[in-house]
Amino acid sequence: MHRLKITNINKTYPNGIKALNNISLEIENGMFGLLGPNGAGKSTLMKTIVGLQKPDEGNILFNDENIVDNTTFIKQQLGYLPQDFGVYPNISAYELLNHIAILKGLTEKKTRSEQILALLEKTNLIEQRNNSVSRVC
Repeated sequence: MHRLKITNINKTYPNGIKALNNISLEIENGMFGLLGPNGAGKSTLMKTIVGLQKPDEGNILFNDENIVDNTTFIKQQLGYLPQDFGVYPNISAYELLNHIAILKGLTEKKTRSEQILALLEKTNLIEQRNNSVSRVC
């Protein structure tokens, strides 16, 4: 079973720009990079995967659940942080993740801190945790 299966996704914007043209991917568990030049459709694909916009055609399965028709499911399963998301530039990486964790319902401070530190460690950002996000990015 593939963790994420994208089949024949198409997206054309109202101005006529075809951002996604018959995209198909199968992604297993683990880290995955999405690389390409400006205008290649990376952001459009990510917005479609996380349910912020619907494709014109195609299907996306996450753990065999159709997320094109059930965007609530995918929003409960993952978080999405675009490159530019309008955050306070002087907030530290740790403080930002702490705030997001609270919004996601992690109310127990010790558990929240442990998860944040583990995430920072996993992404090789542990040494940057007290730096402002404007410096980390």
